Amino acid sequence: MNDMSWRDAYLRLHPQVALKRLEHLYLYDIGRDDLYELSDSAEPFLLGCDGSSKGSELTADAEFVEYCLKEGLIEALSQPDPVLVAAGKSPEPSLRYLELQLLHQCNLKCRHCYLGPPRPDELSLDDALKITHEFSAYGGLRLLISGGEPLLYPHLKAFIIKTAGLPIRRVLFTNGTLISQKNVEWLQVEEIQFSLDGWRQGHDLVRGKGNFDRTLRGIRLAKDAGIPISIATMAHQGNLDEFEELRCFMEEVEAIEWGIDAPCIAGSLEKNRDLIVPHEKVASFMAYSYGGGYHGASDGFACGRHLMTVMPNGKAVKCGFYEDNPLGDARQGLLHCWLRVDHVPLEKLECKDCSVVNECAGGCRFRAAHPLAPDPLMCAFYGKGSNVPQRNG
Repeated sequence: MNDMSWRDAYLRLHPQVALKRLEHLYLYDIGRDDLYELSDSAEPFLLGCDGSSKGSELTADAEFVEYCLKEGLIEALSQPDPVLVAAGKSPEPSLRYLELQLLHQCNLKCRHCYLGPPRPDELSLDDALKITHEFSAYGGLRLLISGGEPLLYPHLKAFIIKTAGLPIRRVLFTNGTLISQKNVEWLQVEEIQFSLDGWRQGHDLVRGKGNFDRTLRGIRLAKDAGIPISIATMAHQGNLDEFEELRCFMEEVEAIEWGIDAPCIAGSLEKNRDLIVPHEKVASFMAYSYGGGYHGASDGFACGRHLMTVMPNGKAVKCGFYEDNPLGDARQGLLHCWLRVDHVPLEKLECKDCSVVNECAGGCRFRAAHPLAPDPLMCAFYGKGSNVPQRNG
């Protein structure tokens, strides 16, 4: 688009783009999960990109407008078509990622599940919607819809329909076995993350015979429906010779992300320790992973700087591993819970003087032997130390 055409057009933020006032001003591309940091001077222009004003009325900064058009952040319309553009202020630190555990029920009994046996706890639809809208209002980016198995949640279809159009990226976490030709038609979230813990033998070893084929069927149904997919894999003693097959599969289904981790000793894994792989060996497989993370550190702080979890009983926790240390009841206000999170500065870690501490960010605080100890998996990944103590369940 040349200079004259955008000046004569009505400029509007792309429907999949939201203006976010976090620690700084950002544009968030919900569809691509990309965050663009901006200078504060861009805010008046972007607030004006509501489809009611011509480019010539909004700015003379041709370079910035053309960049936004090229990136697909704004649209140039031939006729006015107004929408509401707003950027509510987030708390500091910003709550960018919220895991919403809708229920604890699951159709599988995985040998490495950190939650342990299923329980009857379940969020009501009204509470799930209230928490989600509050998260969105505070500038949230990614809503991680999980469980248990969220496809067992009786109100999942209504929840997805009623949260459509919010300026957040909804990511559904699932084992994939319950996805069908019928329900994939309404599972129109921005991303589905599948748990795939090996190829046929390795996956079924921890998740039950026949579930590998059911999960692959769910993945392919989602792909055929045009829903972006990502994969999460836990390394265990039964899948270490299957990563090349998994890598080829990631290419086949065009997974946008492949996360690889070692299960923490919690829940069902406490009784299935034969599955545990030494961290030095797990580290050698982590190079297969790609894509971004959602629970990392930032600005000199360790894991969880921008993440919180809401359990099916409404209690908010730092993450699902900290169920016994609730921050409050999210049903009575998400912000109150978030402001009680204890954020761990890197300078307080025992490994603060390590040459890669800023890159590693201390790793997982739960996996570490205590809150300020090194994460043995990340030490192994970066080749920094051996025999690092770890949490023992």
